[in-house]
Amino acid sequence: MNRRDWLKAGALGAAGWMAAPPLRLAAHEPGAASEASPVLEPFVDRLPIPRDSVPVMHGKTAHHTLVMKAGLTRLHRDLPRTVIWGFNGIYPGPTLRAVKGQPMVVRQINRLPVVDLPDPVHGMPGGLPAVHLHGGHVAPEHDGHPREFISQGGFRDYHYPNSQRAMSLFYHDHSHGHTGRRVYHGLAGAYLIEDPEEQLLNLPRGEFDIPLLIQDRVVTGSGQLVYSLDHASREAGVFGDLLLVNGVVQPHLPVKARKYRFRIINGSNARIYELQLSSGRPLIQIGTDGGLLPGPVEKKVIHLSPSERADVVIDFSAEPVGSKVVLRNCAGCTGSTSALMRFDVMEAAVDDSTVPDCLSSWENLPVDSQAPIRQFELNRRTIHGEVFWVINGKVYDMAAPPIATVQHGAVERWRFTNPTNHPHPVHIHLVQFQVININGIPQDPAWHGWKDTFVAPVNGEITVMARFSGYTGRYLMHCHNLEHEDLGMMADFEIV
Repeated sequence: MNRRDWLKAGALGAAGWMAAPPLRLAAHEPGAASEASPVLEPFVDRLPIPRDSVPVMHGKTAHHTLVMKAGLTRLHRDLPRTVIWGFNGIYPGPTLRAVKGQPMVVRQINRLPVVDLPDPVHGMPGGLPAVHLHGGHVAPEHDGHPREFISQGGFRDYHYPNSQRAMSLFYHDHSHGHTGRRVYHGLAGAYLIEDPEEQLLNLPRGEFDIPLLIQDRVVTGSGQLVYSLDHASREAGVFGDLLLVNGVVQPHLPVKARKYRFRIINGSNARIYELQLSSGRPLIQIGTDGGLLPGPVEKKVIHLSPSERADVVIDFSAEPVGSKVVLRNCAGCTGSTSALMRFDVMEAAVDDSTVPDCLSSWENLPVDSQAPIRQFELNRRTIHGEVFWVINGKVYDMAAPPIATVQHGAVERWRFTNPTNHPHPVHIHLVQFQVININGIPQDPAWHGWKDTFVAPVNGEITVMARFSGYTGRYLMHCHNLEHEDLGMMADFEIV
């Protein structure tokens, strides 16, 4: 984009935000848009594969430069171009590929159009971005805490040591009070770590290893994104009536009759998906948020809440050439939210990839059964007639003391109770943890795998366990329903 196009896109982006129609609570699902998206034919656009960011090497350290700025994209063949705010002005952002043990520095430059957006909790001026590597094991000053925002026209260098195991992460905006709005408008991308252990497994790789960022959006007939907070979306989060994969509405992907690996990231603000193949064949899940499972698990349905990841192999070798397989969303949805994308089996293929019975070693975290369990309640409060979301009765305040202080190296159990009628996907920064109990029922942690996001069930509770090691300092935990996060369901904890 030249300077004139950039300025035009910035103006369109700001105008689109300010003029966006409100959302309402519809009968079929919470947070549905009052201004419905136009009816669009599914599976007409080919799935785009996000381009890889190309680093500049300084010794063994890979250096990337990304610019947060306005851009234009086409979400569907029959829509005009859409103004987005993206990393390098594209949506989704470039894929960052890392190798375990090889550090990376990502310079994030803020050239977003200036929009004066007060934070929805305290009404103070806000809206400046910070970038969080979701699932990253990084020092607190590089974790993307919203207090360490990037000023207009400024930059920040984020240092990622990549000392953790191979896994699929993603990076996204974490601005104070406006994470939901900014992610909705495009500020998200995939970050993939590889390691030698995983490479020896002979899983599908190269062109057969594809990231899938799934999101839901509302789009006007002129192609512009609709985002606004009203009573319904403050309560349930923002839901869209169109499903996008890698930034395109219900795309198709030509595939060969062989195995493919898909790194699926739920990048939606509030929607929980139930993924299923129309063929009735199972999805082979090989990994979760924190990397590979001990062994593959065949599942007819995979549940994925906001920010959760599922590393999945789909084997098309049993499908006749010419067949079409739809990746469905069976979470009680119909119409435009019932299908994510379609796989078109185009040709036979020789496949030398495998899915071994043993993927990775596993060891349950040790814990002192007499050690206390920290208690956190996830609830709502009505303040001056508006809904806010709280942890232990408090909305988030950056000036408040941490909600918990943890000794470095300690293994702790944290229990989250949820007396509300909404599931809360809780993300704890820095650590990967194990799920040990849900609603009083003991869990096999290996079945859930390593996690950085879990769902606190409606009118229920969940207990997780983690080792808090590697760094000291303040980190965040919060609901990853992004509207709940922006409206106060977030807290600092500190490792000392």
